[in-house]
Amino acid sequence: MNILPIPRILIVALAALAVVIAAIIASPSEASHYGDKQFSVTGKTLAVEPVDVGKPGPSLGDMQIITEDVYRFGKRVGTSDIQCTVVRMDGPKFSVQCFNTTTLPGGQITAQGIVTSDQIEKIPFQQAVTGGTGAYKGVRGQLTVDEAGDKPAELTFELGR
Repeated sequence: MNILPIPRILIVALAALAVVIAAIIASPSEASHYGDKQFSVTGKTLAVEPVDVGKPGPSLGDMQIITEDVYRFGKRVGTSDIQCTVVRMDGPKFSVQCFNTTTLPGGQITAQGIVTSDQIEKIPFQQAVTGGTGAYKGVRGQLTVDEAGDKPAELTFELGR
């Protein structure tokens, strides 16, 4: 039985199509044009682990590690993993620097920023989108985290290239 070799151009075209399909699946927004995307996912916290360094109690360098599954329209579409480190103490108030990696079917999106004790679980706050992999390679933009009240965290990505 003779099997004909698949032409290289067909392999490249199929690979490109797979990347486009992955980007469409991973980015559930109806963006007006390629490169500009806004979409939201809802986080469900699986675990939170505090790390107390230095003197006991809240102090510089203390961390909190959070792992979440993220959902879109009730379907699990990925994960969000966050590490926040206390970088400023001002009496009972504090600021943390948080790093977030959200993994979706088409790749990963990274974000980071400062969050204050006045914002955490009270008002939406923004972080800078610092990059991504796969379908999100080269993205920039903003992540808005709304975890106010008793509802699950809502992560809204506004992405551009």
